Amino acid sequence: MNFRKLLAAGAAMTICLSGCGGGMDTAEIEALLAQAKDTMASVESMAADMTMEMDMGMEGEVLETTTVAHILTQQEPLKMKMELSMMMDDGTEVEQMLMYAAEEDGKLKSYMYAADTWYAETLELGELDQYNAEENMDLYLDNIENFKSDGQEEIGGTETTKITGVITGDAMEEALEASGMTTSAESMGITEEMMQEMYADLGDLPISLWIDGEGYVRKYEMDMTEMMQKIMDESMKAMGMAEEDIAIDIEKTSVVMVCSDFNDVEEIEIPADALAFLKE
Repeated sequence: MNFRKLLAAGAAMTICLSGCGGGMDTAEIEALLAQAKDTMASVESMAADMTMEMDMGMEGEVLETTTVAHILTQQEPLKMKMELSMMMDDGTEVEQMLMYAAEEDGKLKSYMYAADTWYAETLELGELDQYNAEENMDLYLDNIENFKSDGQEEIGGTETTKITGVITGDAMEEALEASGMTTSAESMGITEEMMQEMYADLGDLPISLWIDGEGYVRKYEMDMTEMMQKIMDESMKAMGMAEEDIAIDIEKTSVVMVCSDFNDVEEIEIPADALAFLKE
């Protein structure tokens, strides 16, 4: 290779490294994370589209489920509107739900419409955190470790920087609780004591954040495959089933939130027909 070709090759490699690898040092990433924390703390309302995928393998067959939700939130006091549906890999919809929630006297009053009927329930604040992207943002931005920039990517027409890393230790436990994973484990027979023992054996929680130039987190993604596998294994043991009896392989468990409409969500109101129906 002559000198001119060597320079061309070097220039091409430099472009790839800066464009595909992000080219940010630790201080620059820390500054971006700090900016994102400040920006997201000032958000009063936003929209989010959640996609949760879970693929389970058993006896040679794979069951794939996808849960999608469009979520609107307003803070202080908290109000939420969520349209949620769960689908199987063949396109069959197995669940559809419309839900509203509003903070009242330190509690969360929820109104859910499913199967042509309205239901009401009073929840503790925090019970819907897995659907409240803004509520969890501080946790992720403060506790992401081993981070690196992973290039530029356009999300919803906005240029962002992708930051990848992991959540560890106590922050990981908090992230699992906020994601609803702990509640799922309890429903599968896992006790709090078993969960504490399991935390010691869990690895890190991989997370990716997509942050735009103003500090808005436009998207985040968590890979919970390893953790869901451990929860499934422990739940099988709790039911007295040995590994040789039946094996369920968790091939994928991921949660993706795409955020938009920052400070631009119209006032969320509980539908009059919900209130009227529940008074009957």
